[in-house]
Amino acid sequence: MLEVFFCNVGDGDAILLREFREGVRDYNILVDAGRPYLEPKQGSLRKEAIYYLKARGIDHLDRMILTHLHIDHIGGALRILNAIPTESLTVLNLPPQDAEWVAQSFESADKAVNGLCYALNIFRDITERAKELGCCLETAFPGEIALSDRLTMTTYLPRNEIILRQQSVFNRLYRNEPVDYDECYRVSKERNHSSLMLGFIYAGRHVLLTGDRYGFDWENEPIPSCDILKLPHHGDRKSITEPLLIRLHPRYAVVSCQNDPNARKERPSAETFAFVQKTVPVALCTENRAMPTFDAATYNGIRFEISDEGEITCEIE
Repeated sequence: MLEVFFCNVGDGDAILLREFREGVRDYNILVDAGRPYLEPKQGSLRKEAIYYLKARGIDHLDRMILTHLHIDHIGGALRILNAIPTESLTVLNLPPQDAEWVAQSFESADKAVNGLCYALNIFRDITERAKELGCCLETAFPGEIALSDRLTMTTYLPRNEIILRQQSVFNRLYRNEPVDYDECYRVSKERNHSSLMLGFIYAGRHVLLTGDRYGFDWENEPIPSCDILKLPHHGDRKSITEPLLIRLHPRYAVVSCQNDPNARKERPSAETFAFVQKTVPVALCTENRAMPTFDAATYNGIRFEISDEGEITCEIE
């Protein structure tokens, strides 16, 4: 049996996949790790990812995969590594061996570039600690691998020019070499486009986890239809296109988001969620404010179970 649990980590992602096999230690995968800290908020059940893992009795992770370098996806990884033995950590690009603390600061009020430097330093701390703990560090490669006799994982990489541009700028920042502001700004804004996407197949059922890669960016890529879809970028206007959603034809769609109203970021977008509801039989949010077609709600998480016969059940916790 495969369990897929979408943790309510507010405006962020943390997804636990757990394969149970009789007589064999369960196989645990964590895709993204949420934010480092979340302030308690009246009317919300959101918590850091580490609390969900501990509450569910997770005593080891076979794999942790970080889709891209935004704080709401990597921020909780260090606490998890310190608390739970983790065999491997997979990312798009690793810091160079001689990576230093990124000290470069740009004279800009735009948070994108300085936010990138902040994320790179947290990421360096994560990878350095993983090495100290004996965790295997891996760069992602495209294609399908067998994780067990029933569970496979397919990794979809971003466009190659984005990978190379990101690696070049990140390496220079880590070595405190000069980086042009415009070049750094471009790469900082491409972090969502650089998300790893992951497809898991168990008993013939397909779970597609999309990180934050905007739908229009991969609309024409040959990714097969799925049964369970995590919408990218918290269900905002750029998350998915109607042609892509129709082609993927999921039975379930999940949005990881928070119920706080935000004047700059409508997550999920009421317009997007309306066409998701028209297209997908079951559409769910870990947490959301009231929308014209959807009541306000907050949960600990959304849990799917895929049986060895391929039957899918969904529970809201």
